[in-house]
Amino acid sequence: MMELKSVWGKTADLSTWVASNPCATWRLVNCWTNGFIRRMEMSYQELFATLPSAIGALTQLEEFFAVHNWIYGDIPESFSNLVNLKNLQLYQNFLNGTIPASMGRMTSLYQLHLNLNYLTGSIPDTFSNLKNMQKFYVPSNLLSGPFPTVVCTMTSLRQLRLSYNRFTGPVAGCLSMLKNLNYMYIDTNKFSGVLPSSIGTIMPLTNLFINQNSFIGPLPIALTRLTNLNILFMSSNPYLDGPLPANVGSMKSLTDLVAEFVPFNGTIPASISKLTKLSRILLDNNQFTGTIPNGISRLKELTVLYLEENELYGTFPRGIMSLPKLSLLNLHNNMLSGPLPTGFRNGTLLSAGQYNLHSNYFYGPASVTAGGVTACPQDQTRRGVFFQSSIASNCLTYPNTSACYKAGRVDKQVGASTCLRFCNAGVNPCGGHGACWFTAGVAPNCLCDKGYVPTEDKQSCIKKARGKSNPPSTKPRTCGPLGLICN
Repeated sequence: MMELKSVWGKTADLSTWVASNPCATWRLVNCWTNGFIRRMEMSYQELFATLPSAIGALTQLEEFFAVHNWIYGDIPESFSNLVNLKNLQLYQNFLNGTIPASMGRMTSLYQLHLNLNYLTGSIPDTFSNLKNMQKFYVPSNLLSGPFPTVVCTMTSLRQLRLSYNRFTGPVAGCLSMLKNLNYMYIDTNKFSGVLPSSIGTIMPLTNLFINQNSFIGPLPIALTRLTNLNILFMSSNPYLDGPLPANVGSMKSLTDLVAEFVPFNGTIPASISKLTKLSRILLDNNQFTGTIPNGISRLKELTVLYLEENELYGTFPRGIMSLPKLSLLNLHNNMLSGPLPTGFRNGTLLSAGQYNLHSNYFYGPASVTAGGVTACPQDQTRRGVFFQSSIASNCLTYPNTSACYKAGRVDKQVGASTCLRFCNAGVNPCGGHGACWFTAGVAPNCLCDKGYVPTEDKQSCIKKARGKSNPPSTKPRTCGPLGLICN
C-alpha cells in the first residue's frame, strides 16, 4: 500500500495512509474482518498517474473503483492476480494499450467497466473464462476487429455495451446464447451485413441500440418477437431498407421507436397504434409513403412525433390534436394536404416552439397567434430537438398585423383586408425585398420594401427606378402540385 501511496499520493489526498493498520484509519479503503483490504474507492481523486503493478498483490480485493481520473498507461498484467475481484471500474480515464489477455484469469468478475478510455486492439479470447460476467462495458474506446464472439460465451451477461468503437463486419448470430441479456448497445461502430434474426430470440431484451452502423437489407421480422423491448434505436443505418415489419405492433412494451435517417420505405404500419406505451416516435428522414395512420391518435403516452422529410400524403389525423402529452410534433416537408386543423389556427394544440408543419400543402386561414407566435409566423427549421413553431410554406392566409412577415420581420402597415403568406415552399418569392400578399378576390402580389417595386409579373421585387412604377397583376397563381388557388 505504501507503494500505491508513492505513486498516487502526489495528486490525491492520501495523508491518512500511514504504515499502521490501513483498516483503522485509511480513507478510501474498506477491509474484511481478517484485516485484508476488500474494497478501494479511488474515483474522482484527480489521480494523474499510472495503475501501479502493486495492486496485483491485493489478492483479497473484491471491488476496485478508479473512475473519472487522469490515469494513463497500460492496464498492468498483475491485475490477473486479483482472482477474487468481482467489480472493476476504470472508466473515464486515459488508459491506452490493449486489454491484457491475462485478465481472462479473473474468473470472479461480474462487472467490468473500461469505457471512455483509449484502449486499442480486440477483446481477448481468454475472456471466454469469465462465465460470471453480468455487465461488460467497453464503449468509447478505439477497439477494433470483427464482432467479439467471445462475448457469446459470457452466458450470465445482462448488459453488453460495445458502442463507439471501430468494430467491423457482421454481428455474430451466437448472440442468441445470451438468454439473460437485457441491454445490447452495439451502436456507432462499423458493423455491416444483415442483422441476425437470432437477436429476436433474446426475450429479456429491453434496450436495443444498433444505430450508426452499416447494416443492410430489411429489418428482421424476428425482432417483433421482443415483447419486453422498451427502446429500439436504429437511426443512421444508410443501407437498411424495406418497410417496417407490418406486425411491429406486437412489440407491446415499446416506449421509444427511433429510426431517423434510414431509407425505410412503404407505409407506416397500422399496427403501430397497438403500441400504447409509446412515448417517442422518430421516423423522420426516411422514404415512407402513404398516410399517417389514424390509430396514432390512440397513443395517449406519446410526447414526441417526428415524421418530417418523408413522402407522406393525405390529411392530418385530427385525433392527434387531442393527445394529452404530445409536446413535440414535426411533419415538415411531406405532401400532407387538406385544411389546417383548428388547433393550429387558434394555438390550442401545442405550446410555442413545439411544432413544425412547414412545407406541406395545408390550406385555409391561419392565426398569427397560433403556437404563441404573436406577430407573423417565423419560418424556422428544427434545431436539435427543439424548433420554432412553424406553419409557413403552406397555402395559408394570415390576417393583417402591423409587423408583417418577410423571411424575418417587416414593420409595415397594410390594408385591413390584406393577408400575408408564402407563395412557394421555403422560398420568399419577393426576392428577399418584400412579403407575398393578396387581398380578397385579388391574386397574390409582392408587397415590396421601401425603395423596391414589384416586377411586371409581381413575383419579385426590384430596385425602384426614379419615376416608374408597376401596375398590380390580376392573374391568379396556384400553390403547389395540388392546384390550390391562394386567394
